[in-house]
Amino acid sequence: MIRRAAVLVVVAGYALITLTVARGSLYDQSLVLTAACFGILAISLDMVAGMTGLYSLGHAGLFAVGAYATTLLNLHQNMGVFTTLPIVVIGTGGLGLIIGSLSLRVSGLYFAITTFIFTLVVGVLASDLSITGGLQGLPGPLFPNFPDSLTGLGSSVAWCIMLALALTIFLAWAIRRSALHPVLLAIRDAEPFAAAAGVRTAVVKIGLFGLSAALAGLAGWAFSFLGVVSPGQFSWNVSVSILVMVIIGGINTTVGPLIGAAFVSMFPAYVNFSALWQELLFGALFVVVIVFVPQGVAGLLAQLWRRLRPRAGAPAGITDDRPATSTAKAGWAGERVGGESPVAVECRGVTFSYLRPVNAVDGVDMVVRRGTIHGLIGPNGSGKSTLVNLIAGQHRPDAGTIRVNGADLAGAGPWARPRHGLARTFQTAVLVKELPARSNVAIGRYARVPHIAARAPVWPLLPSAHRDSRALAAQADAALALVGMGAWAGQRVAQVPHGVEQLTQLAAAAVSGSRVLVLDEPLAGLSQNEVDHVAAILRDLRDAGVTVIVIEHQVRFVFDVCDEVTVLSAGALVTSGPAAEVRENARVREVYLGQ
Repeated sequence: MIRRAAVLVVVAGYALITLTVARGSLYDQSLVLTAACFGILAISLDMVAGMTGLYSLGHAGLFAVGAYATTLLNLHQNMGVFTTLPIVVIGTGGLGLIIGSLSLRVSGLYFAITTFIFTLVVGVLASDLSITGGLQGLPGPLFPNFPDSLTGLGSSVAWCIMLALALTIFLAWAIRRSALHPVLLAIRDAEPFAAAAGVRTAVVKIGLFGLSAALAGLAGWAFSFLGVVSPGQFSWNVSVSILVMVIIGGINTTVGPLIGAAFVSMFPAYVNFSALWQELLFGALFVVVIVFVPQGVAGLLAQLWRRLRPRAGAPAGITDDRPATSTAKAGWAGERVGGESPVAVECRGVTFSYLRPVNAVDGVDMVVRRGTIHGLIGPNGSGKSTLVNLIAGQHRPDAGTIRVNGADLAGAGPWARPRHGLARTFQTAVLVKELPARSNVAIGRYARVPHIAARAPVWPLLPSAHRDSRALAAQADAALALVGMGAWAGQRVAQVPHGVEQLTQLAAAAVSGSRVLVLDEPLAGLSQNEVDHVAAILRDLRDAGVTVIVIEHQVRFVFDVCDEVTVLSAGALVTSGPAAEVRENARVREVYLGQ
């Protein structure tokens, strides 16, 4: 009831603000509605920059496409403004998908440059083509007025643009409330982790960029009703200004881009003196924000709020508070995938080279029996990590076959592994530092929850989504409890000890329900007590029927815990078999144990 009342208050307050703007002077309307259009743009950019780390400088070009398309369709095809809306939004969204598909082959600075070139090309076309009116531009379409019975509401275009802004705010808020948001942050900060959880990271990034482009087109559609549409309104520096709006307001926040858009667009109107001094003052303010308040205005307010709220202290450390053995077995039992053959993972003739003709893995055969702990050891440079990356799909073999639970996955990417019952961890914990342990673990369940991405834009409205959110939280808490980390569920990963990070990524792999877990040096940096803790967890996993493949340098641990061991040297197989036999193998003692 309290939440519904809060929603009603927010909606009523927004409607009152809109009414005030719609009945205000033309000057005030122009100022506020221009800021609203840039607010839509800033939110659309923050969707890709804040959530996935893709800093696009192409949004001014998409903005221009939306504005010019609306104007030209109205002028030359005599289309009404509401008829052009779906055409413009879908068209710019599709253009965004094309740009994203091409640009996302690169990343970081190169992605920004590629999208920046798109804005330059659009600017040149808008300036030189006669159909766009050249440098003089074109008068925007007239927005239809309210019927006489609704004239008391004021300007119809004000209501339309403010409604478009409200829908954009809701869309961004809904995605942040959805189970997709932690996944997007994982793509931004820990992409291998997201891929290992079953996320097709490239597809998600392209799809989100398409959605962002559609919103930029919506902003252009709305902006075309405010006067003349000309090239100078969409120049390259507009792309930079949009990025500045996001950074000043607070990147990866719901209201931050709105604050930034209002400030940047209204700043020249209220600081009315020499243009040079305006630029200098604005630049100085921007530098101050970057240096002293890098999280932006909204981020600073959120940080102050967290400091004012009472917080429970962090747990003392790793404690062995796992459930009893019988409960642990039931909790660890993975979901069956395919048939229950006695072989969980089978590698035959696997060969891979980073730089030919030297093979990092050279014709390796390895068979991992179901329900066992299988150790993979060898000296540095022996090909252990490369073989694990091949099994997990991070690399694709040059030759040979890799079968997981009976499925040939040699040519499939890492996102396909969880659907075939395999999950993994990494040498260094790859997690989203700003999220609590619970949210990081829930990411591991991505492949088991249907249509997370498709439902994200309307997540808060769907009863099924609420059920999934509760289930994800409960499953994440249960997985953390099974590794003895239940007390750390609400702690941000950036604030937890190294051992807790390692166990958090183990819980994230186990919560996927996979029957095969691949652990890459799970003991790195752990104390002896923590090593014993991990050994007990691995035995619980095995007793529950889960197959575990462990890469580890601690030889005593491997031979004490593992049922079978495979030894590599210089990319080639030395031997593979029961741990006791491998321990006594003369060749193993020579190449690895130094005896």
